[in-house]
Amino acid sequence: MEPWTIEGRTVMITGGNAGIGRATASELVRRGADVTIGVRDRDRGEAAAEAIAREAGRPVDVLEIDLASTASVRAAADRFAAGHPRLDVLILNAGVFYGRHRTTTDGFEATVGINHFGHFLLAGLLFPRLAAAGSARVITVASSAHHRPDAFDVDVLPGWRGRYRGMDAYARSKLANVLFAAELARRAEGTGISSFSLHPGMVSTRIAQDGDTMLVGLLWKLGRFRFLTPAEGAATSVLLATEPEIEDRSGRYFAEGKESRPSRLARDRELAQRLWRRSEEIVGLRFRPGR
Repeated sequence: MEPWTIEGRTVMITGGNAGIGRATASELVRRGADVTIGVRDRDRGEAAAEAIAREAGRPVDVLEIDLASTASVRAAADRFAAGHPRLDVLILNAGVFYGRHRTTTDGFEATVGINHFGHFLLAGLLFPRLAAAGSARVITVASSAHHRPDAFDVDVLPGWRGRYRGMDAYARSKLANVLFAAELARRAEGTGISSFSLHPGMVSTRIAQDGDTMLVGLLWKLGRFRFLTPAEGAATSVLLATEPEIEDRSGRYFAEGKESRPSRLARDRELAQRLWRRSEEIVGLRFRPGR
């Protein structure tokens, strides 16, 4: 097997038009990758792609995708597959934080629906392109917030039970991210596909500004002077996409550039398996990486 290098690799990044996603895209393009950014708003995506191309000196493709709609995810996956025979790196970066209960187009609780189910479906649909690469990586941007839950009832999904709290929903979605990444690594063992999850650090982005919670948004703004820049927050995603000989650490969780120990629940293999099976049922896809 040839030594891993990002140059010439095909990369897709969800949420690539702003924040950590844009910074990740810009750096990987600068290093010679062929990058597609997945975006919800086509106009914003095109503007970001043009800016990244000016900064990095290489073109960037734009893929319109709404992770709140399984129909949109399926259509986007079809469009990407039609134009790309292989996918070397899939970075599941997009994320939302909502202060009030909202639902997706399919009726899912929106935070887990977008942050987990949309990405689960996308990864499953694009898995044949990952497999075609021979050696590929799936990188899931999670958060240290995944440590917050002390229980996770997957049978409640995709709905919500009890009083809705935005931070609880966000933390649950990030726990789902870490569980997914670990289970994907186990199921994809022997396929040449590696899977990682990460906490980028506390980064100054608009994640709490574009939702509908004034208090969290205000606190986020006030705390920005202590936060990392998007470029600093992108460093761990870039590391996992570019570092040679990291495949033997597949399934691990990284925080701010270093391997870290995830929460007790995130290390629960039975919970990860139950979440995987439940996710297949909810999105209507049999995702069998090892078969």
